[in-house]
Amino acid sequence: MSLKVDLETNFAECVLNAGKIILGDTQRKEMNPELREKQRKNILKAICALLNSGGGVVKAEIENKDYNYEIHGVGLTMPSIFKGYLDEMQQGELFLIFVRSWNADASGVRIATLCSNLCYRYRASTDVMDSKEALAFLKGKTQTLRNTDSSSLSPHKVQVGVRNEYNIRASAAAVFARTQLQYLEKLNFTNSLHVEFKMFSTEESQCFHQSLPSCVSAFANTEGGYIFFGVHDETHEVIGCEKEKIDLDMLKACIDSCIRNLPVHHFCTQKHEIKYAVKFLEVHNQGTLHGYVCAVKVEQFCCAVFSKMPSSWQVKDNCVKQLDAKQWIAWMMEADPVLPDRMVYTPESIYKELFSTHKGLKNLINKEMHSFSQGILIFSRSWAVDVGLQEKQGVICDALLLSQNNTPRLYTILSECDPSWKGYSRTVARVLKQTLVNTGGYTGKLCVTPLIFLLNPDNTATTLHDLDLQIYPNSYNLRTTQHMEALLRSLVIVLLGFRSFLSEELGSEVFSLLTDKQYELLSKNIRMTRELFVHGLPGSGKTILALRIMEKIRNVFHCQPDDILYICENQPLKNFVSQRHVCQAVTRKTFMKNDFQKIKHIIIDEAQNFRTEDGDWYEKAKAITQRKKDCPGILWIFLDYFQTTHLSSSGLPALTAQYPREELTRVIRNADPIAKYLQEVMQEVRENPPCNIPPASLEMVHKAEWAQGIPGYVEIMEYLDMEDMVFQVAKKCHFLFRNGYSPKDIAVLFSKASEVEIYKDKLLRAMRKRNTSQLDGESDLLVQIQDASDIMANHIVLDSVRRFSGLERNIVFGFNLTAEPDIFHNLLLCLASRAKKHLYILKVPI
Repeated sequence: MSLKVDLETNFAECVLNAGKIILGDTQRKEMNPELREKQRKNILKAICALLNSGGGVVKAEIENKDYNYEIHGVGLTMPSIFKGYLDEMQQGELFLIFVRSWNADASGVRIATLCSNLCYRYRASTDVMDSKEALAFLKGKTQTLRNTDSSSLSPHKVQVGVRNEYNIRASAAAVFARTQLQYLEKLNFTNSLHVEFKMFSTEESQCFHQSLPSCVSAFANTEGGYIFFGVHDETHEVIGCEKEKIDLDMLKACIDSCIRNLPVHHFCTQKHEIKYAVKFLEVHNQGTLHGYVCAVKVEQFCCAVFSKMPSSWQVKDNCVKQLDAKQWIAWMMEADPVLPDRMVYTPESIYKELFSTHKGLKNLINKEMHSFSQGILIFSRSWAVDVGLQEKQGVICDALLLSQNNTPRLYTILSECDPSWKGYSRTVARVLKQTLVNTGGYTGKLCVTPLIFLLNPDNTATTLHDLDLQIYPNSYNLRTTQHMEALLRSLVIVLLGFRSFLSEELGSEVFSLLTDKQYELLSKNIRMTRELFVHGLPGSGKTILALRIMEKIRNVFHCQPDDILYICENQPLKNFVSQRHVCQAVTRKTFMKNDFQKIKHIIIDEAQNFRTEDGDWYEKAKAITQRKKDCPGILWIFLDYFQTTHLSSSGLPALTAQYPREELTRVIRNADPIAKYLQEVMQEVRENPPCNIPPASLEMVHKAEWAQGIPGYVEIMEYLDMEDMVFQVAKKCHFLFRNGYSPKDIAVLFSKASEVEIYKDKLLRAMRKRNTSQLDGESDLLVQIQDASDIMANHIVLDSVRRFSGLERNIVFGFNLTAEPDIFHNLLLCLASRAKKHLYILKVPI
């Protein structure tokens, strides 16, 4: 009984087909119990998947033909977590369950879960954590790892009846150490926090598969303990399993397989396996071997052990998929617009251009909006591209209407008719709705109704959508101002949000927002802006914008990654962009050595540090993108003259020839103290520019805006010699580790690449010589030091400032920076702007 995504639905929703089902309170009671539970679990699975996927509809075919919803009821027992999320409706022979999206704020957890399958011991029983208990347990594990005095967290110090539990555990350990027991011997301890007695079932392998996973999970997640199979749980008498009915080798293999296959998740770096031991204690009866007791000792686990994968699903790639433990934990541990009193069209620049270009469009829109007294109509050249889908030829524009007491509506205006447009508009509406929920975080009931119009050559319009639209329950209307405001907030996140690089670091989805200027550039009609120079101050998000532009190029022009070329100067930045899988990334030197016959579009980053030693890269890039004179490709060039770190010619056109040109002046990367330090250094560069930088390009510093309220730290320190400097850096690193930072937060940068190898071994030795009284020695030895080639890996980066250009880390150490006087402050600026939170400038007196 599998769930299938209905791809032929008329709903602009994710619809899951649950197959056939018998409904009705009385009818379901009379069913075969096994089939009844199977159908119920299938429906619960579908609802859970939709809760975690932006909501949708569960569709089931009613098997009992005389069924009437109002008379017979439903007969499906729903878990309490579904309360308030469902609306039901009978439509002929179909039963529809409308599922709204999961509300993390109301529930206290970020994901709907039928069962966490994380077990724990409470007194003398094994229980399963509910979602809130699981979240508290997982957070406790991460906090414990950061506390160096782990003994202070020991539950022995806070538990009632400690001494009694200690005695029981000691008695259990003594029995585990024995080699034989007597039949009907009564053990002098009972089930407890650390002990579980179980009898063998008729089929011993089935007994272990059913009960062992939850027992092991519970003991491993609590304080460890002992499981004795073959001891009566009430009388505590030794029974065992008769020797003729047990195969010790097979049973041992069964236990090993069961425990090894339990899902585990690590927050620590050691990644230990579950530690356990299995013993078969002989049971003697009047001097002869009667059978065996199977004893399993489980030690407390460092992180989290599941009895099986969490019972939680999502809809992904048109399939219902169960989350594995890593995905589930990442999701679990992942937190205002002004409404107009009239109808407002926005953004102004887009709708005015559309109205002037397409005669008849303004009349069509005004006619459609006539019946709405207030609301917001948000224009886009393609809402498909805005939500990550490919642009469709023939679409003039899309417009999203948000109006109180109505469901959101997505208007698609076409210049030519095509049978596929109905499916296209429905898909865009569905993905937009899911994005508003999954990315934007909207938690109310939501649907997006697609409407399609053809704008004819004579400026009249034809309605292409069905006049009988799918009817949703009234609860799906935006009934209050609060609903409107919440949806607008989600829309801001959808339009301005991008997946942060922190997502890889934390193993969780983290989103940041574009600045107004970044979004303005991203919203440009790139068909009309084939070439553009983007000047951006340090930390203004040039590389972020370059990546987003390449994503847009891919969707607007239906490109493959091999059609788009990203060029930069240094190898680590090239490697980093390659991992995004949106383009082919190369360094300038590689670009000058090859032909790139298949490339259609080029994005150039960090262009201020390009050189002409291998030829005219700019003319070559222009020639490639202008192969098709009637349809040239995109050539966007990102640069920051302030971060020029050489005195040669960059190969860029003269500043007056860099047209069209845009500027990014809002600095968003750095903490307040670092930002203040950058302003001082930038002023030095502006007042004393190198000879190869046009002075006029540095005037944009006067337009700089700096993000406020981000705490951080800047320290400039002098040391007696380089040996002392290395020792102090190692000391500071250990201090940072004890305060929750990890190696992947730190970069140590030098003036020249030749210095890196000299000091790499010295820094490693200094790290390992540090006193380990405040830091676990084993963890210390795991710290790795590598260059910046794999910036996302969990190691300290040791590299040159120039090779680290375009990258960033939370903490940056600058080692005794030296450079030609003309570019010293440029190099210092490049170094300092790499740090997000902590900046340490280290010097040795000359």
